[in-house]
Amino acid sequence: MSGPRSGRMVELSDESRVALEALTRRTTVGAGLARRARIILLASEGVPLDRIARQLDVDRNVVRMWMDRYRVDGLAGLQDRPRSGRPRTFPP
Repeated sequence: MSGPRSGRMVELSDESRVALEALTRRTTVGAGLARRARIILLASEGVPLDRIARQLDVDRNVVRMWMDRYRVDGLAGLQDRPRSGRPRTFPP
C-alpha cells in the first residue's frame, strides 16, 4: 500500500547509498547507527516519515532529526555525539 511521497526526501549519491547499505549489513556497527542508516535509506526512496517511524519503531520526530542531521553533516552526522555529564562507571 503506497502513500504520499515525503516532502522531506533525502537525495543520495551512489557512493553515499553504498556506504549506508554497508552500515546496515555490518555486524560490528552499533544498532543505533544501523537504524539511522536505514532511516536515511528509506527517506531517500521517498517513504513518508510516519511509515519510516512505524517500520523502525521510533517516533517521527526521531526520523526528522536524523534526516536533518544527515542533510547538514552527511554520514558524519549519523555518528553519536559526545554526551554531557560525568561518564558512567561500573564497579569491578
